[in-house]
Amino acid sequence: MLLCLLSVFVFYLSFPNQFYLFGFWPCIWVFAVPLLFALQGQPLKIRLKIGLFFGLGAYGLMAQGVYPISPTVFFIFVLGMSTQAWMFAIFCRSTGKILIDIFYYPLLWSLSEVLRNLLLGGFSFYISHSHAFCPQMLKLYSTWGCSGMSGIIFMVNTLIYLGGVHRRRRVYFFFAAGIIFLTVCSAGLLKKDMRMQASTRLRVAVIQANISPWEKIDADLFDRNANIHLRLTEQSFREANPDLVIWPETAFPDDLLQSVQWRPIIAQEAIHRGTDLLIGIAPNIDGKDYNSAVLIGSDGKIRGLYHKQALVPFFEYAPLAAWGIGDGRGYYFSAGKKTVVMSLSRKSVRLGVLICTESAHPFMAYQLRRRGAQILVEMSNDGWFRTTPAYMLHAQAAVMRAVENRIWVIRAANTGYSFVVDPDGNIHEDGNLKLGREGFGIFDIMVP
Repeated sequence: MLLCLLSVFVFYLSFPNQFYLFGFWPCIWVFAVPLLFALQGQPLKIRLKIGLFFGLGAYGLMAQGVYPISPTVFFIFVLGMSTQAWMFAIFCRSTGKILIDIFYYPLLWSLSEVLRNLLLGGFSFYISHSHAFCPQMLKLYSTWGCSGMSGIIFMVNTLIYLGGVHRRRRVYFFFAAGIIFLTVCSAGLLKKDMRMQASTRLRVAVIQANISPWEKIDADLFDRNANIHLRLTEQSFREANPDLVIWPETAFPDDLLQSVQWRPIIAQEAIHRGTDLLIGIAPNIDGKDYNSAVLIGSDGKIRGLYHKQALVPFFEYAPLAAWGIGDGRGYYFSAGKKTVVMSLSRKSVRLGVLICTESAHPFMAYQLRRRGAQILVEMSNDGWFRTTPAYMLHAQAAVMRAVENRIWVIRAANTGYSFVVDPDGNIHEDGNLKLGREGFGIFDIMVP
């Protein structure tokens, strides 16, 4: 179990953690070596125990930011993520042929990740996400995708492991592992960044109000919270003249569409500023509540409305409500049914919206890109987390969606980490947007 514990710790270090917020990504290239040694030659029962121990330990440490929100949800989430580890462990045994093992172990790991993500309704997490904050390592992701890169990373782990088992041939195994690693690294130097002939420059203002989730849903503070977003919007216009202003997820945690007080005020703001406003709202339509995004044009009219499709169980709806079990924050949303691409009024630009955890669903981003979205916007409300690495783990998904789809992604989070990422995975920050601080950021995006 000591070898398994070592793998758990190295895996944890690979991602944003308490020691380094951006994670020590090189660790992912060796994390599985002790795990493979621990599984070597073990009977099925022992392999299953090792896989379960690794899964609970690795994903438990990674998801610890969820525990303060709800211990029950934390346990269920970690258990669900751990299915990948024990599926891998069950079938992890040598084929007896070295050449086949080199490809078998990486394929098995990648398939177990894909199956786990299918079981979790498309919620995506791959070991390749560890490279999110290192643009140089992301150049091949548009070709291989996250799943393919996970296989390549695990192949290097496998080669190092086989070099330890077959000591007479270790030089060959280590040489092969080094060649693959250096190829991925050098791709970042040899493959040129995406230089698009820009037909449109889009100036975007991202609002980060930094309002705690409990204050956000407090009816007595509702007007104050809305005014904070308006004040930050006005401040952004003193610095620039943005074409699009983005308020984060549930920035307006009520039905803005039916609000006699606030809808005219916000519509007038759009008209007065001559800009488009993309706002996170929670409308009630036909008796159902939704977690939504509304685009208000510079003429004050609604140009697009999107309802979140991939809801988070226990946080946004109660999957066990039929048995009288309800846990989480108290939101009970209905899921949207349509993928929506919105068009701006001031510029000839089409955008797609991903709300919070939808950024962790690769197929949703792909569908928006396929339907004509030229940029993606992720609106989030990460204030429920209680550990800083949790914010960074969530932010990784926006980077991966950008490089996979070769598209600009704007991330607007209530408490941060808010930024813009280009199609090559380069993160563009604004000094006014600090994690856990109120502020706004101005970004120029070159839309092809």
